[in-house]
Amino acid sequence: MSFAARRGGLLRSFSTAASGVSKDAPRVLYEELKQKFGYTGVVNHKQVGVRSLYDILRGVQNKKDLETALQTVNLFYNFGVKLKHREMSTRLLAASMRAPAESEALELIRLYGTWLEHPPDASIVYAVMSHFLDDGKPLVVRDIAKQLREDWRFVLEAPLYSLSIEAMLSLPDDQDGLLEALVLFQDAVHMGVKLPPKTQLRLLNTCLLAVEQEEASGTKLDSALTVAESLARDGYVRAGGSEVSCSIAWLLWHMKDLEPGAFSSLLDGRDAWDTDFLRVSSAHHEALWMTWLHAACSNFSSRSGFSADLPAGFFRALEADRTVT
Repeated sequence: MSFAARRGGLLRSFSTAASGVSKDAPRVLYEELKQKFGYTGVVNHKQVGVRSLYDILRGVQNKKDLETALQTVNLFYNFGVKLKHREMSTRLLAASMRAPAESEALELIRLYGTWLEHPPDASIVYAVMSHFLDDGKPLVVRDIAKQLREDWRFVLEAPLYSLSIEAMLSLPDDQDGLLEALVLFQDAVHMGVKLPPKTQLRLLNTCLLAVEQEEASGTKLDSALTVAESLARDGYVRAGGSEVSCSIAWLLWHMKDLEPGAFSSLLDGRDAWDTDFLRVSSAHHEALWMTWLHAACSNFSSRSGFSADLPAGFFRALEADRTVT
């Protein structure tokens, strides 16, 4: 290396140290990277590549750093430096959320396919959805879920549906989030995605709360029965513990006043194996809810916070019903 080159490197080092900026800061790395491009953009691709961009992304701490990283992406794109790497979109998304630059993150999820080969890693996308859910932005979660659902490169998994259903159930009552949650649930069933019991129970209990506010049409009761059928099909009714047993008891409590013929008609067309826990003599169906409640009581846990998992709406309904002793 010539003396002039060494002198230039030393001067840059002294300048960086004097300004209090780390030599690994994105802006410093970007300026050093630009020096490797000739006046016409000629660059040695053995010295400059996607890992140079990763070094910059690793240092992103704020929006200004992210702007520098995106400048680097633009520089590479303009001068033909390949951006083909499986982790590219994942690292860009992680850096966008760390900045934080939420709009950039959402745009990346929506448009990555127009210029990147691989989608962001699913775990990072789920983390982004969780962030917006915790931040009280359920409609953003819905938009992300819609984008992923229509993207053939994303594998449909339980977290996608669980987060989306949770988001829809957090919507105000006047936005009918339950209806959208049920659509998501049906899509998961149709696509063969097995949802965790906690998600299905939350949906079942919300349906049962809606039954108490519903007119005589009974559509929410039918929806609740469909969710319970799914719980049974996935094996959670028989092995799901007191939380599941209480919710099944609540469902049957709503069905106890049905005429025997109406009770049987609700089961018509449903899989006999998945609804065997409901199939008793129609003349005795009104007492079936007690059987499930007793089963739940016999298995109550003493762990801390256990009661929070039980359907509070059921116990409020029992307290309000003076016919129950």
